[in-house]
Amino acid sequence: MISTRTVSFLSVSTVLCCLSSVSSLNILVHSPAYAASHTNFMARLADTLSEAGHDVTFLVPIAIDERRDKLGVKTTKDVIIVEQDEEMKSKLKPSNGSIEFLWIIDMDSSSIDTMLSWYNEIMILTCENFMRNKKVIADLKTRHFDVAIAEPFTICGLGLFEELNIKKTILVSSCAHYDFMLPHIGEPEDFSSVPTLSSKVGEEMSMTEKWENYRLVAETKASLAKLFDAETRIYREEFGKEVPDWKELMASASLYFTNSNPFIDYPRASIQKTVPVGGITVDLEKIKSEKLDEEWEEVLNRREKTLLISFGSNVPSAKMPAAWKAGIFNTVKSMPNVTFIWKYESDDVSFASEVNNIHFSKWVPQTALLGDRRLSGFLTHGGLGSTNELAHCGKPAVMVPIYGDQTRNANMLARHGSVIVLHKKELANEKLVKEAVHAILYDKKFMENAERIAEMLANQPTTPKQTVVKYTEFVAKYGPFPQMDPYARKLNYFQKTFLDIYITVFVGFLAFLISFIVLIRFVLSFTKLKKE
Repeated sequence: MISTRTVSFLSVSTVLCCLSSVSSLNILVHSPAYAASHTNFMARLADTLSEAGHDVTFLVPIAIDERRDKLGVKTTKDVIIVEQDEEMKSKLKPSNGSIEFLWIIDMDSSSIDTMLSWYNEIMILTCENFMRNKKVIADLKTRHFDVAIAEPFTICGLGLFEELNIKKTILVSSCAHYDFMLPHIGEPEDFSSVPTLSSKVGEEMSMTEKWENYRLVAETKASLAKLFDAETRIYREEFGKEVPDWKELMASASLYFTNSNPFIDYPRASIQKTVPVGGITVDLEKIKSEKLDEEWEEVLNRREKTLLISFGSNVPSAKMPAAWKAGIFNTVKSMPNVTFIWKYESDDVSFASEVNNIHFSKWVPQTALLGDRRLSGFLTHGGLGSTNELAHCGKPAVMVPIYGDQTRNANMLARHGSVIVLHKKELANEKLVKEAVHAILYDKKFMENAERIAEMLANQPTTPKQTVVKYTEFVAKYGPFPQMDPYARKLNYFQKTFLDIYITVFVGFLAFLISFIVLIRFVLSFTKLKKE
């Protein structure tokens, strides 16, 4: 059975494919530098539009200085970097560039505010810093942009778009979707069968799991609302109180690109302005053309089986709790016929001096390795970037989520039978780790399922790049689309759920019943008096 959402998406795609191409557009992409996955996604959007012949300005307020030279853009040449001024630097709390506490923090509704508090503080400082850069703002006002694109994990950019009089805007999510913004764009929420971004469970939930699923979103909304309200005050101080509230700016966006692929993601209800572009960060042609140098060729040729271990850039393996590291190391030690490539960010690898089947490296050519047939599997944290690369390259994996949306990403692929999911604390259990790694390497069903996913993604009806270009051009030509703003977002909970009708009917029935009982009693009393 084909869902309404799929039919709608394919129908609109068909119409767009028939449209003639538009002339070169002037596009602004707002992308604060604070996390690799977010920056890389925004960079890929910018480069995709640049490659299509459009003039793209990549605006980068520096939130975390360590991301300053890791912006990810290649084709896009017009990059405006807004540096941290001395006032911002003086207010920033000391950081070593990593968020090590995420290794040990429990991912549940009680920890959401703690997780987001450091982010909120940084983004408020980043917004204030940007507003002090009058020269940049003045320059942007002279450019007359046709379309502006921003990720609403911070809404400072939306206030800027309003000041620049850009009415054709596109919201994007580098995650599958942002639960916190769904009610503000009128998109339905389903906590009973759709895992939220931070959910630990899949689509089948117990009563307590459904409640936790709801609480995760509620806590995220409450925490980010504090950030968005603060940013609203900041941009209104600079641009004037008439600039709309962040909720209205979200609702007025023409489209919403999500880093979701409907063929592998959990099915969920959405509105017409939500357009999935999942996998746009994966360039298969480039991956297939990548050549490994002699070092990596030699490593891959050492043994019949090779497993890559990497936990991303935000949470270094070197900071992993010792017991968990031991679980991985003992698994490596027990499999001398397998080569393990471990992305490890420290020179101190003395703990592994007694084995010769580990190749440590502070950096690995991840996509080139995943695209090589000699790589047998992957042990990964489940960031959406790595998850998409894994799916497109057709490799099985053991996924060990650390924080954020990683558990959801892992469970999403587990539904397709290509990965095994372990809780991060289970890394201390050598038996579990060994069983999972052995299954991924030697049970053929995982490789077969992974290859099937990759083949399906390679033959999608339309590519994410085509979708981004055609929809952006469509917005430039015909947007904005106020008629696509669902009236449902203006309804309260009682109206949306028909509770207003149910309560009215119930109260009416109750009033009728009471009136009937009173009437009967009156008649009986009157009859009794008459007899007396």
